[in-house]
Amino acid sequence: MKTLCYFCALAFASAAFAQDNIVEGRPMTAAEMGIMQGNPPIRTIDISAWDKGPDNRWAFQHISEFLHVANISRGSGPAAPLNLAPQDLSRLQFDDLGGQPMTVTDMLVRTYTDGFIILHNGDIVFEKYFNGMTPDTRHLLMSVSKSVTGTLAGILVNDGRLNPTAKVTDYIPEMDGAPGFGDATVRQVLDMTTSIVFSEDYADPQAEVVAHEASTAWRGENAPMAEEGVYAFATTIEKDASRPHGQQFQYASINTDVLGWLIERASGQRFADYMSTAIWSKLGADHDGQITVDYKGAAAANGGFVLTLRDLARFSQMVLNDGFFNDRQIIPSGWIDDIRFNGDNAAWQPTIYSKAWPDGFYRNQWYVTKDDHGSFFAVGVNGQHIWINPTTRTVIVKFSSLPVSADKENIALGWAAMDAISRSFEE
Repeated sequence: MKTLCYFCALAFASAAFAQDNIVEGRPMTAAEMGIMQGNPPIRTIDISAWDKGPDNRWAFQHISEFLHVANISRGSGPAAPLNLAPQDLSRLQFDDLGGQPMTVTDMLVRTYTDGFIILHNGDIVFEKYFNGMTPDTRHLLMSVSKSVTGTLAGILVNDGRLNPTAKVTDYIPEMDGAPGFGDATVRQVLDMTTSIVFSEDYADPQAEVVAHEASTAWRGENAPMAEEGVYAFATTIEKDASRPHGQQFQYASINTDVLGWLIERASGQRFADYMSTAIWSKLGADHDGQITVDYKGAAAANGGFVLTLRDLARFSQMVLNDGFFNDRQIIPSGWIDDIRFNGDNAAWQPTIYSKAWPDGFYRNQWYVTKDDHGSFFAVGVNGQHIWINPTTRTVIVKFSSLPVSADKENIALGWAAMDAISRSFEE
């Protein structure tokens, strides 16, 4: 826990636990706040702020009711069983960011959890739902979507249809002359080592991420760039002249939407259709998935997946199993190895992440800690998580609706908890 707490003290000092809409020591549910209740509802969501609290308490579980989505078919096969081997982990204690003992239950409440599941050796050992969510409810993944997208790309790389060393323009000639991506490679997009001007400061209305969200149709049809769409927006991104591509990891969500465009061009299919063909129809999912799309039909590969908790757990178990699940090899095992072992630590070193995980890296849209358990993870704003511990064979998935998008303190609290939980299975 020491490195995690140091990371939080260094980077997250300004974040605070949001106390709005608390009742009996827990966050109020969307229903208790009257959000979208009644016929017609008196209290509706604000399309300009649906991903912030309190509206996101309802919105994250009802994406298809107010955004455009594409369906990701699960196919016609049976669902892959997830065996139940329940353990009461609710009172398991770990050190919070201040070094004080905290239980799993307290963490789930404090971090506005909507759904939480733990698989150990492929079995469900712990599963909890809050805020009206059920096993059949889809929930927005936010940037956990990036890791799903990076995993999907590996099939095309293995097939030889997507060459990591090729230029982006080899697949997307529309990027020829584009200032940010015109001279970037596929590998640099995969690992987010493109040198581009892109701020992810959600609190800054002038930040590129704000315009990016508008281009994905997340802010309504009257928002800037909404009519042109996310692909057109990607061609406008400027290059950061202070360093070359490939030198440093810089988290910039637009990379993943460029990757989604690359996947469409390399596969010859729409993103949602290829996701269904390549993964979802083979996984044995309980439910069809969804992904948000802009007004031209381009998928928000960076943050728009909408899946059930158990189905994302199945996906994560597949990743833990080196791409094997439901009696078949779905993702090439070599791509999972590439994620876990082939990252560029030198590109990671200039970033704040190196303070917590000095040997880590970002590879194929996954964060790899290189800790003593080989843990790697996916993370999204408002508290979305996948945590995979290969040593203890543990998968943890968490859906949340934190009121503040970049509530870094509570996101890091989730990391601390999931790391401790996964280590508790160590023999």
